[in-house]
Amino acid sequence: MDGHTGPDFAWGWTADSVALEGVAPAADWSVWEREGRAHRSGEGCGFGIDFRADLELLAEWGFTHCRLPVEWARVEPEPGRLDHDAVDRYLDMLAAARDAGLQTWLVLQNTTLPGWFADDEGGWSTRQGRTLWWARWVDRCGEWFSDRVAGWVPVEDPVGWAVRSRLLAQRPPGRRSTAAAMEAAQHGLEAMFEACRLLRSGSQPIMGVFGLHTVFAADQRADSFAWQGWWDRLLWQSWTSALTDGEITVPDRPIVAREEFRESLDVVGVCFDAPVSVDQHGHLGPYPAAARCDDSGLAPEPEELGRALARLADMLGDVPLAVAGAGVSTADETWRDQLLSRTLDQVDAARADGINVVGFFADTAVDGYQWHLGRSSARGLFDRDRNPKDAAFTLRDRIRGIEAG
Repeated sequence: MDGHTGPDFAWGWTADSVALEGVAPAADWSVWEREGRAHRSGEGCGFGIDFRADLELLAEWGFTHCRLPVEWARVEPEPGRLDHDAVDRYLDMLAAARDAGLQTWLVLQNTTLPGWFADDEGGWSTRQGRTLWWARWVDRCGEWFSDRVAGWVPVEDPVGWAVRSRLLAQRPPGRRSTAAAMEAAQHGLEAMFEACRLLRSGSQPIMGVFGLHTVFAADQRADSFAWQGWWDRLLWQSWTSALTDGEITVPDRPIVAREEFRESLDVVGVCFDAPVSVDQHGHLGPYPAAARCDDSGLAPEPEELGRALARLADMLGDVPLAVAGAGVSTADETWRDQLLSRTLDQVDAARADGINVVGFFADTAVDGYQWHLGRSSARGLFDRDRNPKDAAFTLRDRIRGIEAG
């Protein structure tokens, strides 16, 4: 991934572990499923049933990279007790991806955490959780998988994880506390950077992945503009300041300063779904208010992705950027195809403007389970039977076009 046209540009796909193969019984999300607070994930999209066939299929359609998660709760269902069969299975997945011609970025945490870690050990909120249990997990992944991966993603969207789990109550532990969410965001970022420090001993590059939204005030009230600034500081500045100034600056939290933060990431990955509005109470909604929303309640707007990439380039300089996840939850396949085409146009335009965009990852490849929608919506380029949709052809043609150029 070096930013040049041609085969070096990363054409990838991604999905979380629950969407791929269902939740691990020892994960915190599994409790929500058992309590009826979430739809049952079952086997996800069925990736675990025949992952070799899926990986070969996606490589045939032009993909060169993937971001695959390894679920901690599946490997270590109890503190200190390792499931070596699960480790071997992930090794097989990585080998199959390599055999298919795909380069894998391994994600060490994607939303779920082992229940014992999150509940009994305090998760990332304790120093021991970050520097003992979490650090041990990162070291083990480095030992097991380093010779089979192209790169690492330590934590998938640490700020978004904190917001969804402790402010919006969409994921475990399901709290609605601004103070708890800000504390979790800070500790999630600290955990990510701790993993980066540990993984630096190897030769593989490290990608940080962050969920971004451009935030607009819903009206002209002073409180709405104040909340707009607060959300902007949280979603954008809390972590970019670590890369530019060596400081994690989560709103309403003490600054965490370490010079090593500046050199932690080789690639900055952006998951950009849609712009959002915020009202005088700090509540988020679609933007514009009358825009068409997908099944998640957001209003996809590809042109905002282009502006987001330009803003990151201004903030971070020539740091390589990747669109680490882009997709839409809808049954309208014509709309999906149109949005994908416009999104890829924005990537092309950013690169033409000299922005160092080095990859695009579709979220996701195959229809499966979605956190808050279960199986009631679709997000993939292929349906559950692996039949390609119009968007799969559009992406394949774009890949071939760039490679030909």
